[in-house]
Amino acid sequence: MDKNDFQFKRVDSYIKAVSVFIICSIVFLTIAYATSSSTSSMEGILASVKPTGDARITGVLVSSVENGGVSSSEDYNVNNVFGTVVLGSSDSTVTYKISVTVFLASEMKITSIAGLDPHLDYELTDYQIGDTLCNSNNECNYGATADIYLTIKYKDGEYNSSNSTFPFNIMFTFETVDYVARIGSTHYGSLQDAVNDVPKNNTKTTVVLVKNTSELVTVSANQNVLFDFQNNVLSNDGTQNVIINYGTVEINNGTITSDTSQGAINNESTGHLLVSGGRIVTTGTRQAIYNNGGDLEITGSAYLSSKSNQRGTVQNLNSGNILITGGTIISSGYSAIANVSNLVIGVKDGNISDSVPTIRGVVNGVNSTTNYSFYDGIIYGKNAAVNDESKIVDIEPNTSFLHRDKAFDGVNYHSIRLAEVVNVTFNPNGGNCDEVSRELEKGDVIGNLPSPTRTDYEFEGWFTEQVNGRKVTTSEVINADTELFAHWTHISEIVVAEVNGTTYNTLQGAVAAVPKNKTLTTVTLLRNTSEVVTVAYNQNILFDLQNYTISNKGSSPVITNNGTLTITNGRIYSNTTQGAINNNSNGKLTVSGGRIEATGTRQAIYNNGGSLTISDSAYLSSTSSERATVHNLNSGVVNIIGGTIVSSGLNGIENVATMTIGVKDGSVVTNTPVIQGVKYGINSTGTLNYYDGIIKGIDDTINGLIDDQEQNTIRINGSEVINGDTYLTVHLQ
Repeated sequence: MDKNDFQFKRVDSYIKAVSVFIICSIVFLTIAYATSSSTSSMEGILASVKPTGDARITGVLVSSVENGGVSSSEDYNVNNVFGTVVLGSSDSTVTYKISVTVFLASEMKITSIAGLDPHLDYELTDYQIGDTLCNSNNECNYGATADIYLTIKYKDGEYNSSNSTFPFNIMFTFETVDYVARIGSTHYGSLQDAVNDVPKNNTKTTVVLVKNTSELVTVSANQNVLFDFQNNVLSNDGTQNVIINYGTVEINNGTITSDTSQGAINNESTGHLLVSGGRIVTTGTRQAIYNNGGDLEITGSAYLSSKSNQRGTVQNLNSGNILITGGTIISSGYSAIANVSNLVIGVKDGNISDSVPTIRGVVNGVNSTTNYSFYDGIIYGKNAAVNDESKIVDIEPNTSFLHRDKAFDGVNYHSIRLAEVVNVTFNPNGGNCDEVSRELEKGDVIGNLPSPTRTDYEFEGWFTEQVNGRKVTTSEVINADTELFAHWTHISEIVVAEVNGTTYNTLQGAVAAVPKNKTLTTVTLLRNTSEVVTVAYNQNILFDLQNYTISNKGSSPVITNNGTLTITNGRIYSNTTQGAINNNSNGKLTVSGGRIEATGTRQAIYNNGGSLTISDSAYLSSTSSERATVHNLNSGVVNIIGGTIVSSGLNGIENVATMTIGVKDGSVVTNTPVIQGVKYGINSTGTLNYYDGIIKGIDDTINGLIDDQEQNTIRINGSEVINGDTYLTVHLQ
């Protein structure tokens, strides 16, 4: 709801309240004055409060009294002022200050004032019936409040000392002004008629557009016109331009539109055009402004746009001069500015504005065949920001061009602006790197770093020196030209894992060194690694991942377990067509901590007939829409006594074998483990025992039968909103 809508809703509510008041007043006054000598004076005075326009009385005050005049009970409604005056002598007067507010774009006027006693007359100060209602700043719509001074007095010869008290209810009739334009209080039937009355001696004259109009307007040489469009719309008539300017014109509000084969404004060789606000929009085949040898300045909040694929939004030719210090210029069909003459963008003052003015075109922001100056703002172009950077011959001292890309409505645009630019050079130091260098604004952080490659070497990071030096992170602030060097470690020298004090350059090498006699052995991971790991039958391994990550390589699971494996920390991550861990029929897998994540098309854990225990702080997740996060089959046995299992693509758990949730110990824990799926929390066709925890699913919590649950408990169903989706929940109680 905008401000005007709010005002009208408030006024409408006020009208309804006043209507009730007036009805009650009519009843009261009819009774009170039924036998009074003033009965005849009240006939026809009370008026309907139904508004006749978009002006409302919004206040009444006693301004002055003269020669014994007295006023009481002053009040008002939308169209009426009422009260009582006592005029004790023939020259007694009471003057009221009546405030009238215009609420919409249409200018309003008072066409009649009626309702006084026949013995009385009124006189208006600083207003004549039929004049436009304007405030002291000559603003005449959108909330402008005019103060009308109305003096009540006797008509000549009507004073009667025996009857000097007069109740009154004065009705004001408001109507919309039926002219198109005005200069001061002079009204015109067309905008061109008003412009014709502007003197041809360069005297600056304000021409006000009071309502939308479609016509061709020509400003002659030596005329100086400030157009106040009051947010109204001037559009072209037929196939002509909207405005042709040979004089001096300023535009700071309103809208000028053209949807024909001609543009919005032609600024001819003698023309001086300043656009400091408002909108100039063309949807046809021509430009917003055709600067045909004149002087043009665009500044402030001006907005210019064109859909033409033949002309720039602003065309500058034939020795025309353009200065752009503000505003926005956009072309959705061609270049924003097409220049063959003199062009200056911004002000050369030692300061850089990096966003004002804004110039954007689907071909170029600026397409220029001549040299020009660029000091402020940003220029965008789909093909290129400018057609030829060499044409920019003057910029702010100590600055350079900074190039960035930005998407508008899903389309990538190139940009150019001025900044203190520094360059970062990436030296691959024997390897290969797709990004050779990067330009940044001085003081920027470097951001994401490239990933070079080198056969038989592992990349260690970017450093400030070719040998040794300091490792650089993505938050590195760059204040000067900088060269960064890739550091490498030969694969044969890489230490990945450790077993009993012996180091190995692969995790699988460390696992292979574990004895196959079921002796519990700790394998410690020393760095992130991407490889496929297999635990053999009769091996008993505790993985101490030290919060490093094992990710899969190729299309195999990260870990295949055929022995006994315990995971307490770190991260196992899969993003391929295979899952994170396969636990086979001889496998005994315990996950009591860490994260097991699958972001491809498969599960986090595939329990293929083995024994699986999930407990404590373990966190398992999958995005697959084909497999549950935990998949239990082929006589597998799963015990979940803690942790969190989440699927954002299907079910939290798929069970076709035997699964137990919690511990049957006579007590119920309602908040752990947590099992959650976007379809079901658990989908079970096998044996399912449920003793602890909470299960969540959008379609249902559990799809299938529960074979056993804690004695003397019931299932408590509820719901919970997670990331905007409503999940059904169940726990025991």
